[in-house]
Amino acid sequence: MLSRHDWQILTKEQTFTSDGSGSYTRASVFTDGDFDRYVNNTDWDRSNERKMSLITQPEWQLLKSSIVSAVGINRYYRERSGNILIDPDASGDTLVFEYISNQWITDSTGVTSKSAFTVDTDLVKFPEYLVELGLKYKLKAGEGLPSVNEMQEYEAEFARYVGYETPKRTLGRNYYNPTNLPDTGYGQ
Repeated sequence: MLSRHDWQILTKEQTFTSDGSGSYTRASVFTDGDFDRYVNNTDWDRSNERKMSLITQPEWQLLKSSIVSAVGINRYYRERSGNILIDPDASGDTLVFEYISNQWITDSTGVTSKSAFTVDTDLVKFPEYLVELGLKYKLKAGEGLPSVNEMQEYEAEFARYVGYETPKRTLGRNYYNPTNLPDTGYGQ
């Protein structure tokens, strides 16, 4: 259930200040120790007000090994062996990523988050009914019992909950306007 959707309740934002080294361990960037996966297209260089570009391994090698230069306004990154590699990298820039936390469980008070059950009173951050339906389906299927109805019920509830928690844009209208003009005093 954790990996099937970018759950709002598990989405976190991490900012960090670059040191110019060009290589950062994942643990030094995501300091809460709860990183599960990145949220796509949330990687920004806030100091220079630019989106960073995630590139593939071949693109990284082209950038690092050929006459292509990293000089310019674009900042590229990739992850290799648990390290976030950034090029070009400058010291003192504020960079940001959103990510999904792996801590989907809380203690009975709802205060301490964790990634695994440790006591019977632990709670899940997802709707309990959804978890119950998923367990019911998985247990029956695992025992080789007929579970088609349970699977359909779980999938329908899962889709309903994802639909409720995911904002939707109005079709046919684009309300997003990246121009930031003041209410008065412009164009003078």
